[in-house]
Amino acid sequence: MSTTVLLIRHGQTEANVSGYYMGRSNEDLNEDGHNQVLQLASRLAQTPLDIIYTSPLKRTYTTARIIAKPHKLIPNCVDEFIEINLGDWEGLHANEIINRWPDLWQQSRVDPSMITWPHGESFKKVAERAIRSFEKIVCDNQDRQVAIVTHDIIVRILVAHVLEVSHSMYRKIEISNASVTSIRVTDNKRILITLNDISHLGDSK
Repeated sequence: MSTTVLLIRHGQTEANVSGYYMGRSNEDLNEDGHNQVLQLASRLAQTPLDIIYTSPLKRTYTTARIIAKPHKLIPNCVDEFIEINLGDWEGLHANEIINRWPDLWQQSRVDPSMITWPHGESFKKVAERAIRSFEKIVCDNQDRQVAIVTHDIIVRILVAHVLEVSHSMYRKIEISNASVTSIRVTDNKRILITLNDISHLGDSK
């Protein structure tokens, strides 16, 4: 039996281009992000999708809803795929974070795998919840094609999980807005098929 999982990062938001760290704020897609997702939905319209899971935040749910429409599906919210809780960093610009937490910032840019964000969530906890939910979805969807719409950090963590590499590899993986990363699970073997595919995007890259 084989299950295909499409890991999809939400479309662009204003915070993605302005340098602010919005974390779990309920920011929606900006105009470019909406256009990105329309292009992605057009690409996936002829791809059989049996079920779509999504983080509950607005930017991911909007992305999932647009992708789901041609398939006549309703996205299923899964809390475990939500963005990381950034604690004191949430809502701050990168420059302010650098000034206030220079050492932690530097560590986050090199290898965040052992970090706990100030009054926020640890990387380890994010990884545990994301991997646990991913494995459950694979188990529950044998011989189906599944989409998971989520966030940059979740996709990177799941890619490292599938490749069976340390999460210290996190910064070696790039995941763009409205990208598709596909994974095939056959007889408990996990294979990365595509990584950060944005071939459907034109000027919205």
